[in-house]
Amino acid sequence: MSVTNTTVEEVIKIILSNPDTAVKSFMRVALQFIVGVVFGYFAVRALKYILALIGLALLLSYITTIVSPIPISMDSLISVAKALLPIFTLSTGPFLAGVIVGGVIGLFRR
Repeated sequence: MSVTNTTVEEVIKIILSNPDTAVKSFMRVALQFIVGVVFGYFAVRALKYILALIGLALLLSYITTIVSPIPISMDSLISVAKALLPIFTLSTGPFLAGVIVGGVIGLFRR
């Protein structure tokens, strides 16, 4: 069935003729959004701690002469970013929207 040229009345007819599919579709979208919010929230919270740990390690490595600086190159950062890219490219719209909302909540919540 093509949804490109459907009217609102046709969509309502389809939903009323098959309510089980409509409820299942809504629940799937809601669940994807909720999982995205949880993932985004915890990812941002963990990212803050990881960045703080890296910053502390870099600061300590420059202050003391015993600990040598940690070599972090752009190539290693790019390889990590490429490894994490499929998480967002394979995600659906509701999941990605949830990740964004969860990330914002994680940034501003104490």
